[in-house]
Amino acid sequence: MCYIINMKTFFVDKIDGNLIKLEDDEHNHLKNVLRLNVNDQVKVVCGDEFNYYCKVCEINKKDSVLKVEKKELNTANPKVNLTCYMALIKNDNLTLVVQKLTELGCSNFVPFESAYTVNKDKGTKTEKLITVTKQSLKQCGRSIPMNICDTKNILKLDNMLKAHDLIIFANETEKSSNLNTVLAKNSNAKNIAIIVGCEGGFAQEEIKYLLAHGAKSISLGNRILRAETAAIMLTSIVLNHFKEYC
Repeated sequence: MCYIINMKTFFVDKIDGNLIKLEDDEHNHLKNVLRLNVNDQVKVVCGDEFNYYCKVCEINKKDSVLKVEKKELNTANPKVNLTCYMALIKNDNLTLVVQKLTELGCSNFVPFESAYTVNKDKGTKTEKLITVTKQSLKQCGRSIPMNICDTKNILKLDNMLKAHDLIIFANETEKSSNLNTVLAKNSNAKNIAIIVGCEGGFAQEEIKYLLAHGAKSISLGNRILRAETAAIMLTSIVLNHFKEYC
């Protein structure tokens, strides 16, 4: 059977066997938004390494049933392990960052609160951002969403930072070190992190803490970037350096 390029993609939490049931938002999207029909071809992903190519078998009032006809290794998942630590910013802008970092190939996203963050996490951000990355992966072709961590305190990242062999810290007070120099000296890194603050930057205590935990302080140049711009730019440059796009 020939499968359509860029066919519509759906996300489920688990695939067990040859029949997949779509419910809630995914069922509504298939039935009422896309208005698909029985025998139409679709793609399903579930957070593993594979694409599941399916045929629509039933479209009911509350669910749709799909039959898996082919399982294929997904080639769009990230090859480079990159984690973005980012201070909380306005909700819409944080959503934008998660969308674009999912598309670019970032593997993990860790939001954090710091001294100058105005937006706070009331316990709902993680769930919302998980939904965003699942929606974004369907557009960009990944089968594994970006892993979204619960919001952390910047001064309590010790164990997480230990896991990285390169940590790049966008420091607005840095005057000499730049990104290209740091990347050139650390081309063998395997587990990479970038750290981006909010619009207010970092308190001195936070800068000292990050440097003490091995972060490489860099300047982003003479222009002042918004936090979301810095996160997207850094992700793109770092992944390109480590040949994610080759």
